[in-house]
Order: sequence, then structure tokens, then C-alpha cells
Amino acid sequence: MSPQFKANATPTEEDGKSLSAELISNLILNSPVAQALALIGDRWAFLIIRDIYQGARQFEELRRLSGAARGTLTSRLKRLVENGILYRNPYRDAPVRYEYRLTDKGLGLYPVVLNVWEWETKWGEGEHIPLQLTHSTCGKSMHPIYRCRHCHAKARIEEFRFRAGQDRSPGKKVPPRFQRRSKSRSSVGADVDQRFFHYLDVIGDRWTSLVLAAAFFGLQRYDQILEAIGIATNILSDRLKLLVDAGVLVKLQYQDKPARYEYHLTDKGRDLYVPTLAMHEWGNRWLIRDKERSMVLHHQLCGKNFESEIVCSECDGLVASSNVVYGSADAD
Repeated sequence: MSPQFKANATPTEEDGKSLSAELISNLILNSPVAQALALIGDRWAFLIIRDIYQGARQFEELRRLSGAARGTLTSRLKRLVENGILYRNPYRDAPVRYEYRLTDKGLGLYPVVLNVWEWETKWGEGEHIPLQLTHSTCGKSMHPIYRCRHCHAKARIEEFRFRAGQDRSPGKKVPPRFQRRSKSRSSVGADVDQRFFHYLDVIGDRWTSLVLAAAFFGLQRYDQILEAIGIATNILSDRLKLLVDAGVLVKLQYQDKPARYEYHLTDKGRDLYVPTLAMHEWGNRWLIRDKERSMVLHHQLCGKNFESEIVCSECDGLVASSNVVYGSADAD
């Protein structure tokens, strides 16, 4: 079944106005998600943030948990510090040694990390699923519920519409470092923490994320996606195959001669909308000034612009990084 968050051949805004192919392209490439991906859109940056949220601080520990080469880890840490997501905190004087901690901007990524955790728990493969989460407020093992702050309805892809914001400038090109896929789990050492790896195997580079973004906009045909994100044909074919093989998209034939196909989101793919929505909110808050927003999301159930909150599935209390424990609350 195809998603309701679509408009067949031509996506529309919440008021029903049809959008040109050029504007669709600009909305995707200039979106808060695209800008967030420019900072944290590769495997290594995301793994660093994952590990720091779970208590890792020092270079060697981060290297062991992520499996990143020294040069790769050094460059990603440097970039995350330069962009205000991490800061270096000295913990020894002679010689000087530093640990890495999250800034307020980095702490703001917690809803993204939690929603990736929830997706990986549901759709991850094998033994490397995330640890359980315990809400220290109620002391129970819980799942995070990402919902509308206004009406308290759980965020679902089919209940959102959008309108273009004031920024309708041409879309920004994908930086070369995000055009290549990072190594998958098959090449990592035995000591590497493989939690979240299924998510990263699926969303391992910015091109794949942009193909998925096009699907969220309702673009289902090869030529539509090609035009929307400005991707080379061989790369698009590769990423579509990857997403189909991962069960995120399903390939459906709509024409016989010549054979033509559409790519529809599966339930697994639709569930990726929630961590993407969390990234959209983070990008809007930390990367974009209000007057420059390219897109505003509208929650149809309550008729308001979407603002989120995360609550515990067991006690309905608000969830934050300060009151969530990885594993049982009484774990050592």
C-alpha cells in the first residue's frame, strides 16, 4: 500500500497548490534535514554522537567503539567541534589530554538518537540491537514516544503536510565526502559496538538520505527522483537497489512496454520518517533562522505547525537525556 503522504505525480503544499519540479528540488536540497546531514550525515559522525551519549569521552574509547581509523576519527571530531556540536574538555595537564563532550547544540540531537534507537529496536537485524532504555523517573523499561506537543498524537507520516517557506533559493550540491558510502559492518573488528549499524547500513551517506527524502515527498518514479535531487544515474540506481534490498522501498511495475517501475515506501521505510522528522526539528532550531526556513510542517490532526515532545511509553512522563538509562536502572 502506498503512503498517504504523497501527491502522486506532483507533490502539493498543505493548501493544495501544486509545486514545480524546481521548487521540489530546492525544498529537498535546502531542507533542515539536508543541512543537518551536511554536519552529521555520514556513518562516523553519527557513531561518535551515539557513543558520547552512552558515556564515551576519550579518543581511544571512541575509536574502539566506532571502528573508525585514527585519521577518520580525528577529522570527524575536528568537524564536530568546529560546528559547535562537541567541545574539547582538558582532563590532564602534562601532557595535555582532552575528552569530548556535547554542547547544547549536540545535546539537542537527543531526539534523533532516541528515534533511531526505536527504529533499530523494531527493524534491526541479528544480535546487535540496542540496549533497553529505562526511564529513571518511573524506573521502568520503556520505549520513547515521539508525539505532537499540541495534541499529544504520536507522529505518523500520513498526518503531515507541508508548505514552502520564504527560502526558495536553488538547492545546494551534495559535498563530495557524502557521495561515497562508508564501510558496512562486514569490515569492522570484533570489538566494535554494532548497535545502530542496520540504520547506518541503510542510511549510510547523504545521497541515500536524499533519495529517501524524495520518497517522503511522494516522488515514486525514477525520473522524478533524478530531477529532484540532481543525482547521477548510476548512483541513483545503486541507492534505489540498496533501499529495495533493505526492505525500505518496494519496486512495483506500472507500465509493460517498456517496463517502468515505481518505488513505494514499505512500513519499514515509513518508520524512518520519525528520526528524519526529529532531524528536521533540530536543523530548524540550530541551523536555520526563522525567516530563512525553506519548509514548515503542518500537523493535520490538530491543525498546528508541528512541535514535538518525547514521553515514556510507561508513565507518559517527559523523556530527556538526563532521565534515561541505557540498560536497567540498577545496572552497574
